[in-house]
Amino acid sequence: MTRSDLAKALHEAHGGLTYPSARRLVDAVIEAVCEGLVADGHVVLSGFGTFRVVKRKPRLGRNIARGEKVVVPSRNALVFVPSRNFTGKGP
Repeated sequence: MTRSDLAKALHEAHGGLTYPSARRLVDAVIEAVCEGLVADGHVVLSGFGTFRVVKRKPRLGRNIARGEKVVVPSRNALVFVPSRNFTGKGP
């Protein structure tokens, strides 16, 4: 599902909301989630799940073309843990 799909679903579910307004609303929610991840490192959406930023350690990888070992640097990764009562089914 894409941002456009989310905006379209929101527009269809709420008849008084125009598509451009739904698009701005979806963008605002995503922006707020991103800001929360940057500021706090986690965002909890009750009944849906938790997004967390975790630090991946550097590791040893392999360049398949040359067969040589390379160091993969540390990086931040986003992890999603679904809520216990999240079924993945609609309402």
